[in-house]
Amino acid sequence: MTEFDIGEFFIRGEAREIDGEFQAVIVMRAKPPLTTVTYHQVEKDRWFKTSDVALIAALESAKALKLAVDEGALKS
Repeated sequence: MTEFDIGEFFIRGEAREIDGEFQAVIVMRAKPPLTTVTYHQVEKDRWFKTSDVALIAALESAKALKLAVDEGALKS
């Protein structure tokens, strides 16, 4: 599993199964000493038929988020 460092969080892409369909999600894990883990659906109300396709979408979204942060998307 590859996690990306985006400042206060580590992120990774993951597929989650819900009722036989799959979501692409970005998992955000707070850096220690915090232990908070949150899941964010990549695209609202988008479902995938296989976990492989959902995982690919999640990984691509995590990489895109990491790139955006590296390019200053969170700086004001």
